[in-house]
Amino acid sequence: MERIMTQALKKIWLDTDPGFDDWLTMLLLGSNPDIEWLGVSVVAGNAPVDITYDNALRIKAHDGLTVPIYRGCEEPLAGVIETAQRILGDSGMPTTGDILPPGAATDAAGHAVDALIAAVRKHPGQITIMAIAPMTNLATALTRAPDIAEKIVEIILMGGSTDQGNHTAAAEFNIYADPEAAAQVFKAGIPLRMFGLNLCRQLLVTNAEVERLRAIGTPRALRLAGYLEAYVRIRSSDGSVPMPMYDPVVALYLEAPQLFQFQPAHVAIELTGELTRGMTVCEFRVPRRAAINTQVAMLADGPAAIERLMRRLAAILV
Repeated sequence: MERIMTQALKKIWLDTDPGFDDWLTMLLLGSNPDIEWLGVSVVAGNAPVDITYDNALRIKAHDGLTVPIYRGCEEPLAGVIETAQRILGDSGMPTTGDILPPGAATDAAGHAVDALIAAVRKHPGQITIMAIAPMTNLATALTRAPDIAEKIVEIILMGGSTDQGNHTAAAEFNIYADPEAAAQVFKAGIPLRMFGLNLCRQLLVTNAEVERLRAIGTPRALRLAGYLEAYVRIRSSDGSVPMPMYDPVVALYLEAPQLFQFQPAHVAIELTGELTRGMTVCEFRVPRRAAINTQVAMLADGPAAIERLMRRLAAILV
């Protein structure tokens, strides 16, 4: 008798603060046949959580996603909320075209932290967390339920940097917005895979990618193109300076890990430096000065990654 062997789908949980590049990540995850996408926890980040949650629900409705979306933490563990609204505008998602229509008023019941804890306990040793936002939800979950740390397969994060920052000279935004939370996550003993600014700056988008989206011609593609155009213009008013692509890198890694190379390191979060708060201090030196806690993405085939992203979007948006 012939036996049909089926490989279990990789279970994924997304922690996010939409955000245009978060939207792209959600599109990739929602169309990846090799994963089981269990849930989304939304946190304050690019904008306050009322806005990021609303953005997530707009994305869900616009693109027919079925994943449950949970509203999460409103403010960082310590200090005052820090958003990216001075760069991205009040919505956290600027566009040169039509805005996303409203979605539902609410989605999955319950707090995101409780939902994440329940999911990890239900599927011990099976869930990979994609973290593309400040880590407040994750740290809060670890405080409430320390037992989940050993039950998480890996946290794949977009955050930090091996060199310069973006929100400050030293710090990347997702870490800077809640460095105490990030420090807790990095100390939790969970395997970490970090895609920082140093890596994302190897994946560049330009006006050419905007035109590729417009050429698809469908209403969804045209709406997304307006958001991509505004994103490209963050660095230059006419979009002439290539813009790094951030959050989707974690979803691209799931699909095409061969495009990325990693170096093991001990990564610690600077909390007290006057100029360096939120910096990811990466200890690469050998002999080892500290135990390895992170696989740090160092090199990417950037053109191939962007080409994969654009081909995937073309297939999704037809």
